[in-house]
Amino acid sequence: MRTPKGLYADERIIYHPELLTCPHCGALLVMYNYLAWDKTVQTLDGVLSVASRPGHCPHAKCAGSRMRLLSAEAQGIALPGSTYGYDVLVRIGWWRQEYCATYGEMHTELAARVHISVSHVRYLYQQVYLPLLACHERQHQDRLAQVAKHQGGLILALDGLAPQGGEPQIWFIRELASGLTEVAGWASRIRRHSKLSWSRSSTLSGPFSPCSVTSKRAWCQR
Repeated sequence: MRTPKGLYADERIIYHPELLTCPHCGALLVMYNYLAWDKTVQTLDGVLSVASRPGHCPHAKCAGSRMRLLSAEAQGIALPGSTYGYDVLVRIGWWRQEYCATYGEMHTELAARVHISVSHVRYLYQQVYLPLLACHERQHQDRLAQVAKHQGGLILALDGLAPQGGEPQIWFIRELASGLTEVAGWASRIRRHSKLSWSRSSTLSGPFSPCSVTSKRAWCQR
């Protein structure tokens, strides 16, 4: 029996929330003394050892004290439970969608950069990539409604990723506290709007420049 090859990380990164203040009262966030998750991720640029340390409001009477705020940038590295980066997943989807590449051909292209088998390439495309582009909003509607009720709104992160330079981007809208993906799709195929169907007061944050948004209905426009 062959012994599986170990993965050795090129870099160790512990992420903290990009939001520095409580979305309810404005107090400076305090970090918890534990990691929300910790894993090794294979990306096209190397192997990363990544973790996310959550934050919360220090005031016990504030609704923000019950929240576990996470890093949007960390969530943009890989799907929950996955050890392959979004860049690997998007590259597989793009090759299959635009060039009708076989799983063997995609494996040959990827093998020089990540440890992966042909069967796992097939799994990532059929069981991860395709469901990701399906109606996440419908799949998670009840869960997100519970999150919105519990924390007084949703905290959204918008993230875009291009499979190769100059090609269309795939966009993701994630809910930070739960890590759920609300919307995912190629920018070139989004015609008008992808509507999020909860009335809310929310914070919309990109990985590097958070900004506050208060509205009755949130929209993601091209």
